[in-house]
Amino acid sequence: MALRKAIRAARNRTEAYHQLQGLIRKVYRGVFKGKKIVNNRVSAHAVRLVANCIIAYNGIILNTIYEKMLKEGVSQDIIDEFIRISPIAWAHIAFTGKYSFKKSNGDINIAAMVEELEKHLKQHFWKVT
Repeated sequence: MALRKAIRAARNRTEAYHQLQGLIRKVYRGVFKGKKIVNNRVSAHAVRLVANCIIAYNGIILNTIYEKMLKEGVSQDIIDEFIRISPIAWAHIAFTGKYSFKKSNGDINIAAMVEELEKHLKQHFWKVT
């Protein structure tokens, strides 16, 4: 039974990853397309790179929150529930629009994002014991 559960979880992760890639291709239609095989391969790698960047970004945020939870003495039940959150989520990311990074210094304020997510978690199920 444990093997089936592990296989199902792995399939679900793979399916979610492919859905994210599909969304990236759909949103940026035409950008990740080519008429030659080489161009299509480059496009496929570009889509994977964007998807992996999203997963890494989410992983950094989730890891920061996890470390805070450990420091604050959150109960093991809450931590066990929290670690089930997948870093592949993308609902909080705006894929459309025009972006200007010229005025930015390139730094991402992870602490501010963690604070907002932490407020939401504390409000709904995170209680220090």
